[in-house]
Amino acid sequence: MDALTALGYIGIIWLIIYFIAQYLGVEKLQEKGIEAGTPFFFMWRTEKLNAFLTKMGKKFPIIFFNIGIVVGFGGMIFAFWMFGENLIKFFIQPAAAGGVVPIIPGVTITGLPLVYMLIGLAIAILVHEFAHGFAASKDNIPIKSSGLLGFLVMFGAFVEPDEEAFEKEATPKARMRLLAAGSYSNLIWSFVFLAILVNFGAIASIAYNPPSGAYIYQLSEESPGAEALFVGDVIIGLNDTVIDNWSDVSVFMNDALAGSQITIHTLDRDITLILAPNEVNATRGYIGIYGADYWEAKSGWDLLLSPMFVFHMQQIVLWCYIILISLALFNLLPIPMLDGDKLLSNGLSLFISDEKKVKYIMYPIRIAALLIVILSIVFSLIMGKGLF
Repeated sequence: MDALTALGYIGIIWLIIYFIAQYLGVEKLQEKGIEAGTPFFFMWRTEKLNAFLTKMGKKFPIIFFNIGIVVGFGGMIFAFWMFGENLIKFFIQPAAAGGVVPIIPGVTITGLPLVYMLIGLAIAILVHEFAHGFAASKDNIPIKSSGLLGFLVMFGAFVEPDEEAFEKEATPKARMRLLAAGSYSNLIWSFVFLAILVNFGAIASIAYNPPSGAYIYQLSEESPGAEALFVGDVIIGLNDTVIDNWSDVSVFMNDALAGSQITIHTLDRDITLILAPNEVNATRGYIGIYGADYWEAKSGWDLLLSPMFVFHMQQIVLWCYIILISLALFNLLPIPMLDGDKLLSNGLSLFISDEKKVKYIMYPIRIAALLIVILSIVFSLIMGKGLF
């Protein structure tokens, strides 16, 4: 099933939910904390989740959230350095600069990566919001509401601390603990998924044989690969070179010249094509494919697991790591509407009692952060750098 078909099925499910809500009565559902009167939108508020967050939050030692503040400021500095250094590369070494683009489903990211990204985003939002709830509970900041929500292909959770209690009753340190908790939790879970990713081969070896090819999951439009290959093809050889995994494809292409002819051996056929010039280096060859390792299930396991199951799991783990760490670092930038902005202003208030001085310090920092992000996005779009 391709991503477009999957989105179509999701749309049908949303319409069914909407018509069921209309039949049962939108107002009756609202009394039970369920919002489903708008097409493609669902929200469920529940006091049980508030109770869970409060109970669990009390169990964490205060030092855990204090460490989160330190990690938060460390992440803020690192994010400034990372985005700033990348922006400088656009001027001195454009080819080496990474793409900084907003995640827009169907525009900046399409195909199977879109599905993996949405799963990673849902997990990232869930742990982010729950961490805010745990921190609020630890510092006795009331949770106004919490629950689960969904909009089109976006799913997650929300936790709303009492804004008045947060602004007027909580101490600066308590506010900082709550503000840092979301990104702190995202960073912790990003390392969990990174550990799984690093040891993925050992975990997969329980049910699968070692990789035996390179699976194609996306093709670039108007590329040589798009004209001759299909999503789902498994490359097992390039000319006389045996391909056991996706890294072998990358190594082979490092020495492939634009305009040269290669024969691609797949599981079911052989294809001959001419390599196009690479956008980064016109002398190097370009096929126009995105892929990953191909795994085949061991005897017995093949009755339950398909060769693509481990591929999808690996991609989900990879995208969970990417989204978790990206969301954590970006959210820590001192930009209005992001947690990093209030985290820094509350931190400054511990040393500077004059609110006007804090604002004077924050303004240039905010402008610098905004310019770094905006310019990075503009240059990424101009130079054609993106996600997928």
